[in-house]
Amino acid sequence: MKRILQAAVNSSAVGKVSGGWSADGYQYVMPAIGSYSLAGGACSSTNDDSRPCFGSISLDRSSVPDSLVATEWFSSGGTQPARIWRYDFSSEPGYLATDSSSHVNASAAYETNAVGLQGVLSHSATSGGTPNFYVDDARGGVGQHGILWRQNTGGATAAANCGQDIMYACWGQHTESMSYWWSTGRVWTLTEWAADSTGHWTGTDHAIPQRVLFSVPLASIDSSLS
Repeated sequence: MKRILQAAVNSSAVGKVSGGWSADGYQYVMPAIGSYSLAGGACSSTNDDSRPCFGSISLDRSSVPDSLVATEWFSSGGTQPARIWRYDFSSEPGYLATDSSSHVNASAAYETNAVGLQGVLSHSATSGGTPNFYVDDARGGVGQHGILWRQNTGGATAAANCGQDIMYACWGQHTESMSYWWSTGRVWTLTEWAADSTGHWTGTDHAIPQRVLFSVPLASIDSSLS
């Protein structure tokens, strides 16, 4: 968060330009300063037995040690269940734990019964306790609300009797990544689209401003699940 740049120049360019920085119309950017690569080649979203195409990560400070959790993305219109991985941090701040060969191995892996996941959040009520995984099914249709699931090894629950076309569709439209803010106990997320009236961006129609950053208390999420 200390490396966020403000792009003061509004243009289609990306990078340093005359007068400052530009990010193709975006106002703020977080430059990449490092990366991890999948061992064995590129990812594949063909099925849930392939190398994962990660769609979302979040930080879990309730685990011991702190960890990153990641989920893969499959189309919300498909049938492939998404998997979740946990990667522990090392004692060196900012780096994931590695083995003697400098490989980062998952400390845990799970397969869900949900498809179309665009965000994942892991949290335990006690330090090092059994975590709950909060995952959002970002349904792809225009105007469709998403479904927020709380899952653990014992089962899954979702808010009920609130949606119109689907009774569990109570979450934001086309929501993406989630994060938990410890000092306030709130879950933050954002909606993805800024599309045209047909749900696409063709350059010939005006964008409908649907990108919204919002938060809700984790306690209110838990109390709404059944």
